[in-house]
Amino acid sequence: MKHRLCLLIIVSFLINVSSCSAISSLMVHTIYGDFTVTEPVLIDLFNSPIMERIKHVRQYGVLDYIIKQKKEYTRYEHCVGVWALLRMYGATLEEQIAGLLHDSSHTVFSHVGDVLFDHQSDKSSYQDDIHEWYLQQYNVDALLAHHNIALSAVLHKSGTHVMLERDLPDICADRLEYNLQAGLLTSMLTIDDITAILQDIRYAHGQWFFVNKESAKQLALVSLFNTEHVWSSPANQYIYHWTADALSRALTIGLLTIDDIHFSTDPIIWDKLWISNDECIIECLDKIVHYRLLEQKKRPISKGKFRGLNPLIQENDQLKRLTDIDTEYYQEYNRVKEQFTCLLLMPHDTLHW
Repeated sequence: MKHRLCLLIIVSFLINVSSCSAISSLMVHTIYGDFTVTEPVLIDLFNSPIMERIKHVRQYGVLDYIIKQKKEYTRYEHCVGVWALLRMYGATLEEQIAGLLHDSSHTVFSHVGDVLFDHQSDKSSYQDDIHEWYLQQYNVDALLAHHNIALSAVLHKSGTHVMLERDLPDICADRLEYNLQAGLLTSMLTIDDITAILQDIRYAHGQWFFVNKESAKQLALVSLFNTEHVWSSPANQYIYHWTADALSRALTIGLLTIDDIHFSTDPIIWDKLWISNDECIIECLDKIVHYRLLEQKKRPISKGKFRGLNPLIQENDQLKRLTDIDTEYYQEYNRVKEQFTCLLLMPHDTLHW
């Protein structure tokens, strides 16, 4: 049953959240600083099963099992980071809640759900489309109603939370957070760099913008590198498809249920796949973990999403795109973007970390 995981979860404060008072406050620790939370609805949400689950859903899905990262990066850490940035820049309580919950509906292995359920859209992911339904399965609507907040007021794709969500190539709190984290993971940014970037970025009149071109460029280059070599790399596309194939086979033979895909966690499902002894599943997993040793023939694959940033920069009371004022970035931005119009997998393509 879809609620079994919820019943098994022991609500606790693990690495990122420690209790200041069981009733009145929480201290939330992030790479952006420490935050004292006193709003009862936020305290309830931080303690909720839906947030507990995503402590065990990795931001990069299966990649975390085959690449040794400097630190773990989960959907929980991302959601809390987005919430922290929204709070820092003055978002409403409703928008903070929307940010905290925005990725809680990810399936196991995150964006593998897009492949498994054949979701094809540049504007949304599978988890976005099921988000309202998913929150209801965890009774988040009832939790919010207890605090006189409507579920409809905290849906991240509603179009009302423009600090949290904007279309590419603009910056938004969601995109800002995962690019800052990606910079850390790829050693393109340090904590000091992140502090400087946050000092040079502003939010006003519905727009995120920089007051320093170099900070804007530093962050934007992170987005291009990770689009090309991590998030949308051909290697990652193959790994997504092999993982989806393994999950599809597990569903077919009854090893997993649809509820498992939606409500379980990465470690549980990863272990179930490995001990299945099913030839098709094990073949997929072997391809994933031994990817660097494979020699693939060239063949078309689904193109990855271009996630390049083109930040706004304030110059003489005007907002200009980075590509309009930096020729070097203009060339790099378009070079990477063009790769995703017709993408072929090349032999020996590997993930860069």
